[in-house]
Amino acid sequence: MDQEFQHQRNEWRKKGWSIPDLRGGKQNWFAIVTGIINSVESGIVTDINDVPTIVGIADVQPLSTYFSFFRGTGLLQNQAGLISLTTLGREFINDPSKEHFANIIQDKYRLFGETLNLLLSQPLTVEEIDRLLCSNYGLDWKNLSNIRRRMDWLEVLNLIEPVGGRKWIITEAGRAIIKTWRLVSPEVVESIHSDNTEGIEIPNAPAEIDSLLKELAKSPALHQKRNTYNIWVPSPNRIENLRVIIQFASERISKAELFQYIQKEFNLKVGSVDSMLPFLKASGLLEEVGRSIYTSTPAAKAWLDTGNDLDFIRILHAHMRFVGEMIDAARNDIVRNDLYSQASKYGLNTEKARWIAGFLIEAGLLEEPQYLHLKATSLGKALLSTLPISDPPQKDSPTDSNTLVEPNCEDENSVLKSRIENTIRMLINASTDPMAEGKASGVAFEEEISRVFQLMGFEARRIGGSGDTDVVVSWQDSDGKKVTAIIDGKSKSSGQVSHSDISDIAIDTHKEKNHASYVAILGPSFSGDTIRNHARKKGFALITATELSEIARATQAWGLRLQEIALLFQVISEKQRELEIITTVVSKMNKEQGDLGSLSPRDMFLLLRENPISPSLDELQHAFDVLSEKDIGVLQVASGKASPENTTYTITDGMRTVYHLRAVATAIENGLSD
Repeated sequence: MDQEFQHQRNEWRKKGWSIPDLRGGKQNWFAIVTGIINSVESGIVTDINDVPTIVGIADVQPLSTYFSFFRGTGLLQNQAGLISLTTLGREFINDPSKEHFANIIQDKYRLFGETLNLLLSQPLTVEEIDRLLCSNYGLDWKNLSNIRRRMDWLEVLNLIEPVGGRKWIITEAGRAIIKTWRLVSPEVVESIHSDNTEGIEIPNAPAEIDSLLKELAKSPALHQKRNTYNIWVPSPNRIENLRVIIQFASERISKAELFQYIQKEFNLKVGSVDSMLPFLKASGLLEEVGRSIYTSTPAAKAWLDTGNDLDFIRILHAHMRFVGEMIDAARNDIVRNDLYSQASKYGLNTEKARWIAGFLIEAGLLEEPQYLHLKATSLGKALLSTLPISDPPQKDSPTDSNTLVEPNCEDENSVLKSRIENTIRMLINASTDPMAEGKASGVAFEEEISRVFQLMGFEARRIGGSGDTDVVVSWQDSDGKKVTAIIDGKSKSSGQVSHSDISDIAIDTHKEKNHASYVAILGPSFSGDTIRNHARKKGFALITATELSEIARATQAWGLRLQEIALLFQVISEKQRELEIITTVVSKMNKEQGDLGSLSPRDMFLLLRENPISPSLDELQHAFDVLSEKDIGVLQVASGKASPENTTYTITDGMRTVYHLRAVATAIENGLSD
C-alpha cells in the first residue's frame, strides 16, 4: 500500500458523516459562526444560556441553540459549565475567513471536498451530484438531505454558484481551494469497508516502544501487571490533547508548571488536572525524575517524533490491560455491553472500557458499524497481529507493588466503592455540563444516572430520545411484584432546574407508556416554588445529583436492601409534601391570627380545604406537632382540648427560631467537618 493511499484512508477515518444543523437561514450562517466565536472570545458569552452578539441578525437565540454545531465542528468546548474556544477556535479568531472555515469543514466531514470536485468538469444539479456520490462511494442515502447540507455550505462559503436550470458550477475560489485538499477516492473507501488486511502496512514501532512490546511478549507475567487505573483526558480529540501535554513535558518540568499549563491550555480546574496525573504516569507517558519533577518517558518522546497514533496505542497496550485485547474481542461486530463484559474479566469497569474504546476509535482501530456496536477495522486487525495479547488474568495472579492498580482490586467491596465514587464524580460533573464527555446534550448525565442505579442493584436502562423517558428503573418489592419508576434527567449548566424545564404532559405520557408507579426528576438543584408545587401535586420526587450520590454511598456502606433503597421515591415525595404543608401552616397562621386569634389543626383543615395542597387532618396534626416541639417552638398552645385536633395554637416570633436553628446547624456542620 503506497503512502498516499494510506493517507487517504486515515483522512476518511478521522472524519464524521453528518454536518451538524445550524439554527437560522443559510444566508446568516457565516455571520452566526463569526459572531458567536467573537462573543466567546470577548467574554460576552461564557455560559451556554448566554445570548451572543451577532451584528445584522435580529432574532439571536441563546448559545444552547447553536452549541451542538460549534461542538461538532470543534470550535467551542464546554468544561464544567464554562464555554471557551478550543485551539481550533482560537486559530479561527486569527483568520476568520470563509476559506479558513471551508478548510475546517473539509477536515471534519466526509465527502465535502469530493462533492465540490464533481463540479470541476461540468455543471450539475443536486440530484445528479447525489447519484454520482452514491454510485461512486457505495452509499445508500434515502433522501437528498445529506448532499443538500454539503451544497448549502459550499454555497455559503462562495465555493459554488447557481447557473440556471437548477444546476451549479464551481467558482474560482472553489477551484483554488480544492487544489489544497486531500480527497478520498472511491477505491480507498472500498478497501476500508473490506475485511481484508492484505496490503495494509503497519509502520514499525520505534525502538523505545518496540522494547516494551518485546518484554511483554517474553514475560507473560507482565500482562497481569498491566494496570487498570482510572483514565481521564480532556475531550474532544483526546489523543491529540495527550500529545500536546506530553510535548510540553518533553523537557524536565515541575509539577506546578505542568499543572498551570494544562489548566490554562484546556481551561480545567486544578482537581481535574490532579485526577489526570496518575493516568499519565500509569499509561507510561510521564515519569517522575525528581521530587515533583516530571518529564515525558522515552517511549512517549518516540511517539512525539513519529506523530503516529498507533505508537500511542502501543504504549497504552504495554501498560494497561484490555487494549489490544479489546481489538481482538471486536474482530467481528460486537455490542458495546458485550465488549464491556469482556473488559470486566480483565478488571476494568464499564467507564474505563469506554475510554479505551474511545482511544481505539480515534486511532482508526475500531469503528461503529451501527449504534452501540463496535468492530475492529482492517487497520486494527493489522496492528493486532503485531501485539502480544493475553487471556483474562487469574484472580490469584501476582502483582507488582510498583504498578498502579485499583486499591484492593480483588476485594469486592473496595471495587464497588471505587466504581460508585468514579460514577458519582461523573454524575455530578455531567449534571452541570450538558455536553459532558463530548456527547449530545444530556446524554452523559442520563447514562451516569442509569449507572448509579445499576451499581445500587436496580435494573436500570437509559432510553433517551424523543417520545420517551430518559431512564427506566425497575425492582421487585417485598412481595415479588415488579415496580417501575421513570427518571427525567435535567443537566443544566446554570446548576438550577426550574418548572419551565419540565413538561408535565410529557412525563404523564412517559409514566403511562412505561407502566411506572413512580416518577423522579433528577438535576443539579431545583429553583423556585413553582416546580416544587407541581412536583407535589403530581407526586414527582425531586432528587438532586448530590442526594442520589449520598444514597449510593449509603447503599454500599450500610448494605441496604433494594426494597429499602427503593423507598427513596416515596420518601422524598412525602418529605417534600411534609415541608410544603409546614410552609402553608406557618403562612396561614401568620395571616389569620390577627383576625381569628388562635387556631387548631381542625380550624386549619377547614381553612385549607380549597387550597391546592389540601392536607388531611392527620397531616396537619403532624405539622402542628413538629412546629410546637420544644426545640422549635414556632407554635405555642393557647388552650388545651380533649382531643389534639381541637387544641388551639398561636404563632410566636418565627424568625428567632430560624436564626437559632441555623446557628445550631452551622455548629453541627463545623463539628462534622473537623
